[in-house]
Amino acid sequence: MHAMKSFPVFYFVPIEQLGVRYPPNFGAKLNLPFNKAHLLMLCDRKEPKGFALVRFTTLPSMLLLFLTFVLSTAAEYGFQGIPGDYCLTRQPEQCCTSRNDECTVPILGNHLCYCDHFCKRVDGDDCCPDFKYVCEGFRPPPTPFILDGCKDSTGATYPPGGPYRINCNTCSCIQVGNKYEFQCRNKTVCLIQEDILEKMLHERNSWTSANYSTFWGKTLDEGFSYRLGTLLPEKSVKNMNEILIEMNNFLPESFDARERWPSFIHPVRDQGNCASSWAFSTTAVSADRLAIQSGGKFYNPLSVQQLLSCNQARQRGCNGGYLDRAWWYIRKFGVVSDECYTYTSGKTNQPGECHIPRTAYLDGEIRCPSGSTDNRVYKMTPPYRISTNEREIMTEIMANGPVQATFLVHEDFFMYKSGVYQHLPYANDKGPAYARSGYHSVRILGWGVDHSTGVPIKYWLCANSWGEEWGENGLFRIVRGENHCDIESFIIGAWGKGSKKRRRKFKVLRKLRHLHRRSENF
Repeated sequence: MHAMKSFPVFYFVPIEQLGVRYPPNFGAKLNLPFNKAHLLMLCDRKEPKGFALVRFTTLPSMLLLFLTFVLSTAAEYGFQGIPGDYCLTRQPEQCCTSRNDECTVPILGNHLCYCDHFCKRVDGDDCCPDFKYVCEGFRPPPTPFILDGCKDSTGATYPPGGPYRINCNTCSCIQVGNKYEFQCRNKTVCLIQEDILEKMLHERNSWTSANYSTFWGKTLDEGFSYRLGTLLPEKSVKNMNEILIEMNNFLPESFDARERWPSFIHPVRDQGNCASSWAFSTTAVSADRLAIQSGGKFYNPLSVQQLLSCNQARQRGCNGGYLDRAWWYIRKFGVVSDECYTYTSGKTNQPGECHIPRTAYLDGEIRCPSGSTDNRVYKMTPPYRISTNEREIMTEIMANGPVQATFLVHEDFFMYKSGVYQHLPYANDKGPAYARSGYHSVRILGWGVDHSTGVPIKYWLCANSWGEEWGENGLFRIVRGENHCDIESFIIGAWGKGSKKRRRKFKVLRKLRHLHRRSENF
């Protein structure tokens, strides 16, 4: 193969296409970034365009410069359109009022652009892109709205690409037209539904919502699987003996058990990722009533973990449980304090092994798994069901303390922050996958009337088991007197073992309800 023969080629080229500028009558020999290409140039700024004489010695150098000219022509020459602040940031002065070849600003690496009066000529392609706006007062054109990435609901920006974890989904940031959007694979419904939060911000309701970090990133299925846990009672339990209460003729507009018994009502706890509301509500109501009935002699929080680990007959542990079987266990065997048998299932999502077997009660050798020396056992009498009548429930609470309630939780309840909760069917408009419900059990501590919306709304004051960061310091208010979400359908009370019935302030009569007469309540 013969070597390529070198031959000289000369071209006159507009100086602007080379992206360089020289003083008048300046001759120079300049090495270009092309193989063996040299530039001989005579430049006169008096002319609208100067020309350079370019000598090429190889064919590749010709092709490279030809390509450069094509690209330059496509860009319409010069620095116009390059974003950035140039004249605006020049020191000590932004613009020079006369021609000044030193009035320059670096641009595109080792190039210079100009901010002097000479740039006012028609074809000032070597002038800085912002010369007209900074030095002549022209208004810059609007910048097209193109995001540099995707934004989530918190305002955080993600650069194009991914994948990223957005709420409970795995997504990538993809450019669509003149903007970027998240595209998620195998998209699932999240526990925190951002569009519902957004809608509630712009509508006036009786309650407000919030985005909880505890629930952010969880799926709707996970929320209902791990944060509730009360199984619907069987028919025989639904129709258990009710009591008729001789109602008090005077019931105040508001009542709070924490104010009536300030040292005896236990604080809100957090069940964590374990569907154990059945155990939390049962032990909490028991502990409150033991403290009230004993005058504070027995105040210790009772062990939820013992119910989860040891009351497993026909129960599902961290997958849910029946209230009647929890009450049966406390009546039959009793439970120790939380100090003796500490709660751990909220972190493990497992009921765990029972460390206080039934044989320990027979032997009288109950040892605390925590090592505590306080191994006292607390028992309750058989539970009783309270009528669905609003005033009877109020009378029972004011007379004997908090009661246990089972109600239907909907998807929006997880986002409750404050106010009087009323289920809003926003998710129904999106389809059945977005709307869920499940049963949950809580304590009712009292009642009241909310006047903040201008329309009085009666409510129950309830203690949840999702920690004090949720809701109103762990509490929530829900519409009273309308059986909203079945809140008044299954109300339970109980007495501490050994309590004397004559201490009750109101006459209580037991009355059996026939199966078919009570079934319509469920």
